Amino acid sequence: LTWSDWQLLSPAPLLAFLILIKLAYFTAFTALGGQTIGKMATHIRVVSEEDRFVDPAHAIRRSLAGVLSLLTFGIGFLPALLTSDRRALHDRLAHTRVVSQ
Repeated sequence: LTWSDWQLLSPAPLLAFLILIKLAYFTAFTALGGQTIGKMATHIRVVSEEDRFVDPAHAIRRSLAGVLSLLTFGIGFLPALLTSDRRALHDRLAHTRVVSQ
């Protein structure tokens, strides 16, 4: 699309579409292997609290809770920096954790 084509699109549906794409990306990659492309590059993986693969329901919950962490101006990420188990709000809500490979 050219810039003039983008300007014809309504911002709300476009934003909703882009958010859905982002949520689908995080959910699918987390459910299928526990890793997004960035996690693959940094050799980390999302697992359940029992060190198993994350099932689709928990992957969806984690992705939606990640949005909540962002909407609170990043406050949802503070527990990962301040607590000993290093789990952010979205990990706590989805019963997941991030581990090194």
